[in-house]
Amino acid sequence: MSLLNAIDIKVVRDLIRTRGQITAIVLVIACGVGVYTGMNSTMRSLESARASYYAEHRFGHVFVSLKRAPESVGRRLASVSGIQTVQTRVVANGTLDVPGLLEAASGLLVSLPDHGRPLVNDLRLRTGRLPRAGAWEEAVASEAFMATHGFSLGQHLRTVIDGTRVDLKIVGTALSPEFTYAAAPGQLFPDDRRFGVFWLGRKALASALDMDGAFNSASFRIGRDAHVDDVIARVDSVLARYGGLGAIARKDQHSAFLLENELRQLQGFAFLIPALFLGVAAFLLNMVLGRLVAGQRGDIAALKAFGYRDSEVGLHYAKLMGVIVGLGWVLGLVLGVWMGAETTQLYGSYYRFPDLVYHLGLRAPAEAAVITAVAAGVGAWSAVRRTVALPPAEAMRPAAPPVYKPSAVQRTGLARLLPTWAHIVFRELERRPLRSVLSVAGVAMATALTIVMAFTADSVRYMLNVQFGLGQREDAQLHLAEPRSTGVLAELEKLPGVLHAEPFRSVPVELVHGRRSENVTISGVPADAHLVGLIDEGLRDVPVAEEGLVLSRKLAEILGVRPGDQLWVKVLEGRRHETEVPVTRVIESFVGTPAYMRLEALCRLLNEPSTLNGARLLVDEARLTELHRAVKQTPGVNAFTSRDTVLRTVSEMLDDNLGAMVGVSMTLALVMAFGVLYNTARITLADRARELATLRVLGFRRSEVAAILVGELALVVVVAIPLGLLAGYGLAAALVRSPGFDTDQFRLPLVVASATYATAVLAVLSAGIVSGWSACRRLDSFNIIEVLKTRD
Repeated sequence: MSLLNAIDIKVVRDLIRTRGQITAIVLVIACGVGVYTGMNSTMRSLESARASYYAEHRFGHVFVSLKRAPESVGRRLASVSGIQTVQTRVVANGTLDVPGLLEAASGLLVSLPDHGRPLVNDLRLRTGRLPRAGAWEEAVASEAFMATHGFSLGQHLRTVIDGTRVDLKIVGTALSPEFTYAAAPGQLFPDDRRFGVFWLGRKALASALDMDGAFNSASFRIGRDAHVDDVIARVDSVLARYGGLGAIARKDQHSAFLLENELRQLQGFAFLIPALFLGVAAFLLNMVLGRLVAGQRGDIAALKAFGYRDSEVGLHYAKLMGVIVGLGWVLGLVLGVWMGAETTQLYGSYYRFPDLVYHLGLRAPAEAAVITAVAAGVGAWSAVRRTVALPPAEAMRPAAPPVYKPSAVQRTGLARLLPTWAHIVFRELERRPLRSVLSVAGVAMATALTIVMAFTADSVRYMLNVQFGLGQREDAQLHLAEPRSTGVLAELEKLPGVLHAEPFRSVPVELVHGRRSENVTISGVPADAHLVGLIDEGLRDVPVAEEGLVLSRKLAEILGVRPGDQLWVKVLEGRRHETEVPVTRVIESFVGTPAYMRLEALCRLLNEPSTLNGARLLVDEARLTELHRAVKQTPGVNAFTSRDTVLRTVSEMLDDNLGAMVGVSMTLALVMAFGVLYNTARITLADRARELATLRVLGFRRSEVAAILVGELALVVVVAIPLGLLAGYGLAAALVRSPGFDTDQFRLPLVVASATYATAVLAVLSAGIVSGWSACRRLDSFNIIEVLKTRD
């Protein structure tokens, strides 16, 4: 057998001898590789599906809504510089009477060309066909809405569109890139039971809305060399006199924005979590290989004496590291494929793509291999370097014994208060400060990991409690198709079950401060409002001043204003008045960028009598069924939403995913903590085998000797847990301030529930108990005589 084969055999023997420690390291590496490959491949699968979907179905680059414009304006828009394709259309909201559903559902009705396919935002027909030209009652429905209700083609739905009752017949189901994430207007989460998108022939919908020869919505595709902001400015200029509400770019379109934001969050987690695991893996490799080199000084000397070059001996330990990394990488790929496929399927239930297929690809595994190899190389470098630099003559001698000196416990006089085994534990930790600190850091990372992965559910629950408990205090909201005199409030209060109604008036505006501007909706509320809560950061009620604006914190940040500053308000409806209004207060809001004014002041700004276009309702729960029936039959109602229904829908969505999230985070934390604690225990046992055996010979009981070993682990865990809880909170704080969690659409508050902290502590304590039990079993198998015979 050649010398090369002999040294390779030693690699196998070392792997077998340290199989427990190596298994723990392999699992840690596998988790890091699995999370990295799973999340990155999921992200790229989503990006690939999005790119092909948007391209194949000609998803728009610019979108605009307006009051009404003749079709000739559409032809004028087509000649605007930078615009390649224009698709004008009619869009309306409607209420649906869905069989088997108590509440009135909401529908968004979008017109299709009577001849040919849409030039922008084309549909992917899934079943059936498009409406026939002139078939007034035919419609194509969103696939998710139909599937959720179990409806088949031919289903009839009674719909109220702008006060007109229409009986729709569903002749097809479809997907649209415009509604990849299909949430109702003003809602953050999808509800496929109570909201659907319906596409009708242009003439049919235009006739119902009295929009013949006109449009109220348009989408544009622009040329490659065109600048989106320039195109938006030109479109707004053309549509200003037609009630244009301000064009938006694709990145601000509701569905596209939320999808992009989700990908950004996924990218952040795909970097953070693997970084924690691979950092711990580097530490473990350094610790294990360092101990292996220290215990094989004689073997290293013999190899060099037999003629092995320094590079060959160093390569031997590099091969050992390579096998560990390779095993972790392969196992991580298996984990990553499973995790990626499951995560992609989960995203597919919220983001509707026609062809969402999980694809691992080569990039994520290759990147994971390189990153893991670099991390492992950093961890193993010092051990391999010591091996290469060790002269044969020096390696033949035992390592110099450590220098003993009074420990900190002895110097402070605390030794008299501690049992002997505890004094030994503190002395050992002080003798090896770097290893102790890194062990604590590794366990702290495991604690922090659980918090980082689970806190978002706590934040969302808190956000919902504040938004729907303190902010939206009504039982239901009713939206009218057109502004009406406040005299209609008396009619709304006569609806069955309505105990109290408060009016509101929503007005689209552009707020301008210097060079900054933002299109938002101002909501006018009455002076004696009780069903809407404006709250500050301390969750205290904020009154609405007689004059002036109350802005959400995020909106104030975007505009760069504080209370006392003046804002230029440009109304985007009616006569489009412009005036300066002072900012009076800034409030806290986690959803959207709302702005509020006193209802009377807003109507004066609009130069109109007191009006409303919606009401907040306090409802007798016992008569809720009657109210829903009445709303379905009431003309002029654009939408009706129940606070409890929204809360229930979101809570169900959280509950469906919370168990899996907590389970995954606990498993990952267990693996990380176990890898650190198990290797710490095994290396401590190997380093101090003679010392522990000597203590047994001197009369120490087994429990006392075990206490020395387990006490070191316990002290590491006790110190690491509070540090990990603080680190987890700090990482969570950094995440909620990151662009993916602090957006115009929503902001996650920083909330970590007691149950999340308890879960993190439980995961680490479980790993500590298993590691301590394993070390004690190993201690029980010691042959004291053989250990004492071993050369130090």
